[in-house]
Amino acid sequence: MVTSLTPNLVLVGFMGSGKSTIGRRCAHDLGYGFVDTDSIIEAQERTSVAEIFAARGESGFRDLETAAVEEAASRDHRVIATGGGAVLRQSNREALRRTGIVIWLRITPEEIVARCGDGRTRPLLARSEDRLERVTALLQEREPAYAAAAHRQVCSTGLTRREAAQRVLRVYDELKRTWCLPAPSAP
Repeated sequence: MVTSLTPNLVLVGFMGSGKSTIGRRCAHDLGYGFVDTDSIIEAQERTSVAEIFAARGESGFRDLETAAVEEAASRDHRVIATGGGAVLRQSNREALRRTGIVIWLRITPEEIVARCGDGRTRPLLARSEDRLERVTALLQEREPAYAAAAHRQVCSTGLTRREAAQRVLRVYDELKRTWCLPAPSAP
């Protein structure tokens, strides 16, 4: 259970935006633990996200993701990297905002396609003939959810991992000065 007055740092954004890579660097710099919700799911299910999508569909995966988000958000002094679609469910957005400062890593569709390569390990891109078109459409669908989840956004397009992590840490340091735990819910 989170009881600290120091918020978690939560990274949300589209696949390929750098959440895991930048998250690990931020965790190291802050001296926090690092957790990736996709890794939680893969460890618990003993299979890959792509295989879970194939076996259970997106809805089945999202159910597992909600449990992973709750688990990750229940701890403090963590940097949490979410899956690209974790913020699609309001309950996930609320859990993440309740215990942390949520930063949306924004990136252009072109850079996403470049970073994700052929998309074989990305279930939502694997069967797309035009990956740029698919990424653009998914981004347009998801942007309202990212905006609703995030306290702030950082554009990571064209930045090195180090530069992006430094920007994220500056935003986190700025926002944590005024952050406090939400009031407990009434019984």
